[in-house]
Amino acid sequence: MKRLLTYFVITLQALFLVGMSLSYYLIDQVGKTIKLETLPVDPQDIFYGDYVTLRYEIEQIDESKWQGDKEPENGDTVYVLVEETDDGTYQVVQGSTDRLEVGAKEVMLKGRYLYRDSYDRVMHVDYGLGRYYIEDGSGKNYEQSGKMIVTVAIAPWGQKKIVSLD
Repeated sequence: MKRLLTYFVITLQALFLVGMSLSYYLIDQVGKTIKLETLPVDPQDIFYGDYVTLRYEIEQIDESKWQGDKEPENGDTVYVLVEETDDGTYQVVQGSTDRLEVGAKEVMLKGRYLYRDSYDRVMHVDYGLGRYYIEDGSGKNYEQSGKMIVTVAIAPWGQKKIVSLD
């Protein structure tokens, strides 16, 4: 009985790891791809090498697009609807602490609320897409390119990843 329980626990752990790996790769197959505008910065990580820090325009949500009576607290989960514009990039339609109704041409992003800037009247949100690792030594190319377009794949279950930088 003890041996059977041990095998069962090991099998569950293995299935969990395989499931985590598969979910990351399934994003490309079943996820929706969107393009976001960004401005890069070029730092370096001694363990992982060069990466680009990305700031997105959709991380700043105008107060007029925020739904709800209560302001979220730092770290709260928020939901943001984005919609494709004429140039092919996505812009914020609405943000809230509650799940929003997604229209035909809209995509919902899940993020983490950071803070409200009362001077600029914007809410700041982090989507977990701020770091993209690049080939060592190529950081200056990205730094000098100015505004960039980031292609992001979003799975139906909410997981997201950066696919490319253009």
